[in-house]
Amino acid sequence: MPHLHVALVTERPEVSLIPILQLRPQRIVLIPCQSPPQAAERLAILLRHELPRGTEIETHARLPDDEPHRCAEYADALAESLYRQQFDNPSLSVTLDAGGCSTLTALLFQHAMQRCSADWLHVDIRAGALYRLACDSPDSAPDIMAIEPVLDVDRYLLANGRKRVRALSDKGEWRQACQQRKHLTRYLAHHADRLAVLLGELHDMVHGEGGALESVTPSEARLRPGAERQWLKESPCFPATDALKALDEAGLLHWSSDAADVVAIDSLEGGYYLGGGWLTEYAWLSAQEAGLARVCSEAHILDLSGQHNGEPVVSDCLAVERNRLLFIESLITRPGSSACIEQGLKRLHGMLNHSAGLAATRVLLACGEFDKSRQRLTDLQRLQGLQVEVVENGDLKHLPALLESWKEHGEWPGH
Repeated sequence: MPHLHVALVTERPEVSLIPILQLRPQRIVLIPCQSPPQAAERLAILLRHELPRGTEIETHARLPDDEPHRCAEYADALAESLYRQQFDNPSLSVTLDAGGCSTLTALLFQHAMQRCSADWLHVDIRAGALYRLACDSPDSAPDIMAIEPVLDVDRYLLANGRKRVRALSDKGEWRQACQQRKHLTRYLAHHADRLAVLLGELHDMVHGEGGALESVTPSEARLRPGAERQWLKESPCFPATDALKALDEAGLLHWSSDAADVVAIDSLEGGYYLGGGWLTEYAWLSAQEAGLARVCSEAHILDLSGQHNGEPVVSDCLAVERNRLLFIESLITRPGSSACIEQGLKRLHGMLNHSAGLAATRVLLACGEFDKSRQRLTDLQRLQGLQVEVVENGDLKHLPALLESWKEHGEWPGH
């Protein structure tokens, strides 16, 4: 039986994709509603690549949802057109997904589409259910189907006008290196509260003024000539000495207790790892441990509108599980309690800007001297109502369990 699907595309276009990719109708009508016309055009382009050749995909003019009278006329005209098509093809079935449009718009369409006997669809991502209410059986309970995991990171981003151009985790050698030094990476993360000063200094040795690495392009760095030799502000004590010894044994820096305040960073791999790569790798390892299936680390994200591409947005970890997006960034602050809070708040606001328009769970992994500050970053995040979860220092050891809980329940623990 031929199937025609009508989707009202709202500010969450990825939700409109779910019933289409699961039910795979032969004909699709996309109508922008509470979203610009480009949102429907993007979905049409994406669907032409995802669905079988011969699938008919139409984009219609934007729905005037702020004018109820015109909206009703729009819905009536569409329903009349589909009703006439059913004369030529009596077996044509119609479904309608009103997405997240206003209640009034949904009611106007529901009323109009009775003319062509359209079944009503509702997507509940949190419940993992796709409901179908038959038009010809209004008194019966809806059919309930489990939502299939049809979205991955790339589909999710493309639906929202972004594109992942590359990710470190695409490279097999990077994944292999992560596995080879996972014990070291977990050691640093699990002791981040006691190693915060050292890890902040090492980060500054790489990225600070005169640091070991210099940028060639926004996404490429090289060793700075003559900058491999760096100095710690003070001779380290335990457990920093153990961490330096482990990093030296892994070949990521050169350090000796005979000259305990001197550190040499003479490789790109070491510079990347000490400059924050260890926290990116920890996020990836934690995602693997939590059983997340679709994970991208250090993903470079391009804005397809071209409006915000002065510097690439780089997410330390992107994951989609049960059609929900997880957006993780990390922060290793400069030494000092005031500096860490200032940097933390700046990064929190930056994350909201980087992920604007994405219905994601946002998480900031933060390593710094937050315990010594007057207010913890988690406290400030709550006071300012910022929609970013914060995992600080000593809580980093719990990241695999936090991710596993998010995977299972669809919400960050504590909500």
